[in-house]
Amino acid sequence: MKLLRALFVVCALVAVNQAHAQGKKKPLIDSASGQGYGMAGCGLGSVVFGQKGGFIQIFAGTTNGLSGNQTFGISSGTLNCGESGKMAQTEQFIQLNQVAIENDMARGQGETVQALSQILDCQNNNFAQTMKSNYKNAFPQGNASAKQIEAVAYKSCQI
Repeated sequence: MKLLRALFVVCALVAVNQAHAQGKKKPLIDSASGQGYGMAGCGLGSVVFGQKGGFIQIFAGTTNGLSGNQTFGISSGTLNCGESGKMAQTEQFIQLNQVAIENDMARGQGETVQALSQILDCQNNNFAQTMKSNYKNAFPQGNASAKQIEAVAYKSCQI
């Protein structure tokens, strides 16, 4: 048991050191998309190790399994388990309505942009116009991907 604890502490220190060493600012699309956890799912492992891909997710999954906290996180909406349903719903809506959303964004009005605002529980009364101005800045040539539209939607909602 002591060996397991020591291994866990070493892994946590390596992960913290790696995160500190990378210290780069993430692009908006990386912070706005995704659930905030990697393949291991939400839980204490996602808080400690984040959403980095690859081998580190084994440690995140092991942490989640050993601590048995995912059920608590899902029930209480903590440990990165709170907004995943809304994020998935938003992503799915954008993928299914991508062409209509892109057209409505370019015009600054429309049903799909209003529906997206409701899905996001956006308090910005000028959401459609903000989406239009952000769209012009982010995609001067047009042809935005679903992930890019999602990032602009989150940014527009926060203004």
